Order: sequence, then C-alpha cells, then structure tokens
Amino acid sequence: MDTTSIIHELESTLGDQLAIAGAGSELATAGSMLLTLLGPAIERSMLALAEQAVTEVQAQLPDHEVALTVRNGQPEIAIRDRSQDVTATASMDDLHARLTLRLPEMLKSELEAAAGSAGDSVNAYVIKSLAGRKRGRGGPRQVRDTFET
Repeated sequence: MDTTSIIHELESTLGDQLAIAGAGSELATAGSMLLTLLGPAIERSMLALAEQAVTEVQAQLPDHEVALTVRNGQPEIAIRDRSQDVTATASMDDLHARLTLRLPEMLKSELEAAAGSAGDSVNAYVIKSLAGRKRGRGGPRQVRDTFET
C-alpha cells in the first residue's frame, strides 16, 4: 500500500487550493508549515485506515488470516488461506514420513521453548516452520499488533 503517493496528492491539493485563494507568500509559507506539522498525524491516520481495512477484510473472509505489516514505513496487507496450513488440514493418517533428527541439547531446548511459546508440539512447530519455508513464507516476520507513536 503506497501511502506516499496519497500524501503527495494531499500536498499538491493544498498547494492548488492556496493558489486558487490567491494566497500570498505568507499564507503559502503557513500552509507549507502546517502540512509539515501535520505529517506525523497524516501518516498515523494512513496506518489507522490500513488497520480498518484489515478488520473489514477479516470480517468478510473468516476462513483467511489477514495481517498488517509495516515495512519501510509503508503498511502492507497480507491475506493467507487458513486451509493451506499443513498442520490444520493434515490428520495423523496423512503423515506418512518419519524423520529422526539428532540435535545438540541446547538447540533441542530452544526448539521446545519456541514450540511451547507458539502453543504447538515440537512436531507441529517443525512441520509449520518447514511448510512455511517451502511456500516461501520464510521472509520477514509479521507483527500483528498496534503500536502507539
């Protein structure tokens, strides 16, 4: 979601309105300063609008996971079909392969702690992690929270 273009449009519109009003240099300077002062509030409003969009989409697609991330200051909305989650759709009968893995004790402890934090068994945690990497979801982690600035 490119909020930068929307902010530039707002700046351009304000400049056009000042020109139509026949604003002198003092009013044009005041308008420019006001826009600069409002910059953080405008950016925050853009993020709030993106959060509302996520809420609306989530309400209309209950079988999907809708997440809002902020990357390089720009909000991004990601939608994922929950039925694509391997561990949600796979029953024990669907799991045919067995793998024995030898790990250092420290890594095993970290894996168990991570699985516990996620509310999963170690097996489910490993399957979700590997399935996500296979589908290319191993990129940047998503934050699903609201931050006050």
